[in-house]
Amino acid sequence: MPGLYLNSNRPLISLKQVRDDWKLRSTFFSVRTEGDSVVLHGRGFGHGVGLCQEGAMEMARRGIPFVDILHHYYSEVHLVDLSSMEFFRD
Repeated sequence: MPGLYLNSNRPLISLKQVRDDWKLRSTFFSVRTEGDSVVLHGRGFGHGVGLCQEGAMEMARRGIPFVDILHHYYSEVHLVDLSSMEFFRD
């Protein structure tokens, strides 16, 4: 079963499911107990560049070409072969 999990024994708890259920902004968090409370400490909210990694991965799973995925998130981005640019030639 692919993915990242909160635990290593059964039943496996998917980090994505924890994030979705608790409406967290990231799966990058730690968990600890304080008395009778459970404390989640978040450490990540993406890179702030406008690309949803899970969305891009799902598009790729569906067979959408990488150029189309790129343009879905960044409409004004163009890929170029660096060897065709004078600056990058040997």
